[in-house]
Amino acid sequence: MKALILGSSGLVGGELLNFLIYDNRFDEIHLINRRKSGVLNEKVKEHLIDFELFDDFDLPLIDVLYIAFGTTLKTAGSKQNQWKIDVDIPTKVMEFAKGKGLESCVLISSLGVSKKSMFFYSRMKAQLDENAMHCGFNKLIIIKPSVLDGNRKEERFGEKFSIQIGNLLGKTGLIDAYRPVKANNVAATMIQSSIESTEKQTEIVSKDIPSWAKRYFSN
Repeated sequence: MKALILGSSGLVGGELLNFLIYDNRFDEIHLINRRKSGVLNEKVKEHLIDFELFDDFDLPLIDVLYIAFGTTLKTAGSKQNQWKIDVDIPTKVMEFAKGKGLESCVLISSLGVSKKSMFFYSRMKAQLDENAMHCGFNKLIIIKPSVLDGNRKEERFGEKFSIQIGNLLGKTGLIDAYRPVKANNVAATMIQSSIESTEKQTEIVSKDIPSWAKRYFSN
């Protein structure tokens, strides 16, 4: 199989890339990046583009598109910039891939998103989900994790605090659905669901991620 990743330098995307490199079912891994990743592997092919312009570029027939792309409001600097990164760019990539004949897409969203939410982040991710559904993929998988737990390149105090609180409350069993989820389990779920799922549209919520990941690691 041939995979295309948007967001390979992120927490989940980095785990995903590592898994795909060692997964014998995949012989090519294409990355869309603004800058060189520094990853040196014969399976990995990089496409350096300007996301502001996003012109057409040569891409072979791909089996599955994986999107694990996004930023924080602090990093983006404004809601407008964050919307551009979290919604506009992934939408452009999905539309581009669909136009190239790609029919399978796995998208990382977030738990509990809603266009009617009082929270900007939730509304933003809900819009991306809707855009993905409108692309017309034959197979679309939307994964909705709770707070991601893993080794980030940048410190996020609020997220670290949320992980601690989530783990504490998760032990009570009262809000198990919101227990923090390991980034490597999310990445494993992306791959396993892309191979195993046969539905036109599939939604995988946070509490179901460990079982999907377990099936991947047992292969």
